[in-house]
Amino acid sequence: MIPRETSSNWFIKCAEKYLAPLWNELHAEQLTRGVLCADETTAQVLREKDKTAESCSYMWVYSTANDGLPPVVVYEYQPTRAGNNAKNYLHGFHGLLQCDGFAGYHKVEDVTLVICVAHLRRKFFEAIPADNRKGMKLLDINSEEALKEPEIPDESQITLSPGEIGVAYCNKLFYLERCFKEMTAEERTAERQKLAVPVWENFWKWIDSLHPLGASKLEKAVNYALNHKGMFENYMLDGRCDISNNRAERKCKNYALMRKNSLFHTSEAGAMASAVVGSLVETARANNLNVYQYLYMVLLYMPDYKDKPAGIKALLPWSPFIKEHCSGLRDTENITLEKHPDLPI
Repeated sequence: MIPRETSSNWFIKCAEKYLAPLWNELHAEQLTRGVLCADETTAQVLREKDKTAESCSYMWVYSTANDGLPPVVVYEYQPTRAGNNAKNYLHGFHGLLQCDGFAGYHKVEDVTLVICVAHLRRKFFEAIPADNRKGMKLLDINSEEALKEPEIPDESQITLSPGEIGVAYCNKLFYLERCFKEMTAEERTAERQKLAVPVWENFWKWIDSLHPLGASKLEKAVNYALNHKGMFENYMLDGRCDISNNRAERKCKNYALMRKNSLFHTSEAGAMASAVVGSLVETARANNLNVYQYLYMVLLYMPDYKDKPAGIKALLPWSPFIKEHCSGLRDTENITLEKHPDLPI
C-alpha cells in the first residue's frame, strides 16, 4: 500500500511539473475574453506561513461567460481574501467582470463591474417575514423548474411586505432572462433595453419611496441596492453577460464538495496543486470531455511536451486533437505509453 504522504507528494509534483503549464494557458486565454465571472470561497491550509492552522485561506474561481467560445474555468489559491488577488490575476483583462458585491473587486483596474442580481434578490428575501418565506423559491434561469411570470404589486396591494415586493421585481427580471435564453447576444441586448429597462426604472422609484427602520433587514437590502446602483444593471450592456453570477458560484460549490471530503490542505503547495487539477477537471467537464481520458492523455504527453508551447496548446481541452480523443469513452488500452499517436504540431 502506498503511504498517503507519498501519494500526496506525487500529486503535488505532477501538478507542478506537468499540469501547471496548462493552467498558465487557461489563465492567459481568460484574459483575452470580453466577459469573466469571479467568486471566492474559503479553504483551510494547516501549514501556512505566518498563519495558524485554524485560519481561513481562499480559493478564487474565474470562469468565462456565455460568449460562444470554449468555456474556461480556473481556480487560484491565495492565503487571503484581499482584493489585490483579483487585481493581480486579472491584470491585462479589459472587459466586464461579473461578481457579487464584495468590495475587493473594486480594486481590479480597467473593468466594468456587473453585480449579481441574485444577491440583490436574496437580500430582499431575507427581509421577508419567516412565515411568508415558506414555499418561496428563488429560481435561476437555468433551473429545471420554470419561474412563472410574476406580477409587480401596485400600491393597492398593501398585504405584501416590502421584502416580497423587492423579490417580485427581481423575479420579473429573472423571468425575462429566461425568455431571452435562446437568443443571440445581440438579440438579448436589444430585448433587455426594451423590456428590462422599464422594470429597473420602476424598481428604483419604489426603492426611493421606502423608509425602512434602522438596522432592519429591509434597510440592509435597500442600502445594498443603493450602494451598487447602476452596477446591477450593467449586465444589460452586453448580451454575453448573465443576470446572476451563478456561473462562478456553481464552480465554488464544486470546490466546496471536495473540501467537505478532504477537509483541508496540509500545505500551500497542496492547495496550489488542487487549484491546478481542479481547473483542468472543471474546464474539461465544461467542454464536454471525458475527464478521466483527458487527464490520462495530458499525463501521457506532457513529460515530452511541457517545454514546447505548441505541444501545450495541442493539449488544451478545446484543441481538435483532444476533442477527437477525449470526447467519448475511455481508450486507455489502445493509447498507451508504447503506442500513441503523435501530437499534431
